[in-house]
Amino acid sequence: MNVTTVILTGGRSSRMGRDKGTLPVEGGTLLERGVERWRNVFGGVAVAVGTEERPLPAGVPALFDLHPGAGPMAGLEAALTALKGDAVFLTAVDMPFGDEGLARLLAGRMGEADVCIIRRTDGRVEPLFALYRRTCLPVVTRSLEEGRRSFVKGLFPFVTVAYVDEGELTGFDLERSLFNANRPEEWEKARTLLKEE
Repeated sequence: MNVTTVILTGGRSSRMGRDKGTLPVEGGTLLERGVERWRNVFGGVAVAVGTEERPLPAGVPALFDLHPGAGPMAGLEAALTALKGDAVFLTAVDMPFGDEGLARLLAGRMGEADVCIIRRTDGRVEPLFALYRRTCLPVVTRSLEEGRRSFVKGLFPFVTVAYVDEGELTGFDLERSLFNANRPEEWEKARTLLKEE
């Protein structure tokens, strides 16, 4: 299966108060770190930038929303429309500790499903650390056109989903891998963890 990693960075960052991709980490920005982290995990990396041009590392394609302002699902639509290959692995710029081995495990568990996603013990799913096959595109586009921006309501009921339950992932630190720095206090925690790496 030919997979491209897509990093979502086109959000408004209203809770952070600034573009999260430009947050400084040692030797560069959070986005640059993410690109380096994911560049060689699958068949390359691209960045879903929303609607605005932004500087990207050399050779990394920018993907622009076809439905501006529609959130992460619009980033997925942009990726599935623009990229070749069988599927995309979706992650977010503000998830700096995503585990490459966990992503590869999901790819290995996808089988013939349209989506492969982690399901937590409380039933929540992790749509921004998941694989999406190209077959999702018509459903994603229809849902966005009808105003449904939620993965849970606008996509998953209409495709085949392979769930990987949290209980099957005891060898992974999910709290770290899926840590999301949305707010300044979460970014401070992330910065401390980044310095420890």
